[in-house]
Amino acid sequence: MIITIARQCGSGGHEIGKELASRLGLELYDRKRLEEEARKIGKFDENKDFFREKAVNSLLYSIAVSYGEANPMEKSFELIKELTHGKPAVIIGRCSGAVYENDSDATTIFLHADKDCRIKRIMERDQISEKEASKMVKEVDEKRASFHKFCTGKAWEDASQYQLSIDTGKVSISDAVELIVNYIHAKSV
Repeated sequence: MIITIARQCGSGGHEIGKELASRLGLELYDRKRLEEEARKIGKFDENKDFFREKAVNSLLYSIAVSYGEANPMEKSFELIKELTHGKPAVIIGRCSGAVYENDSDATTIFLHADKDCRIKRIMERDQISEKEASKMVKEVDEKRASFHKFCTGKAWEDASQYQLSIDTGKVSISDAVELIVNYIHAKSV
């Protein structure tokens, strides 16, 4: 079982991922864990931008495409699969929904919420002002959207890419986890 989580900044994605992994007995692969695993096998430096969700220089992308590489990020996508070793896992971010889009054992999720709700969550979590939280939400969402578009050619917030989309501003973290678990059980019947 693979569960991938794409999320807007402040939507509670990391908390939901941790709770899901704990509840279902799965490994949790967030940025930190993926970076650690890549360092162990000597593949971190060449994939640093991917792990940090940074779009590669467009000139480098153009050169790679001109040499016949349809998606230069394909190697990073394969690395995600290598790092997770095919283990049952929750993977947060890194376009993992696209990485596992053709895997029948994967459940792809997008978490979102009203901007004001996300700003409030960030203010409480990070103990920062509303202005700082608003700026963070805007910048992180723009970065994630740009990275996703670069890696997949698709709009990050397009719900058709995901099996399940949850508004975490309307339900608690625990309820979101429950919805995901129920969805996984329902689709396996």
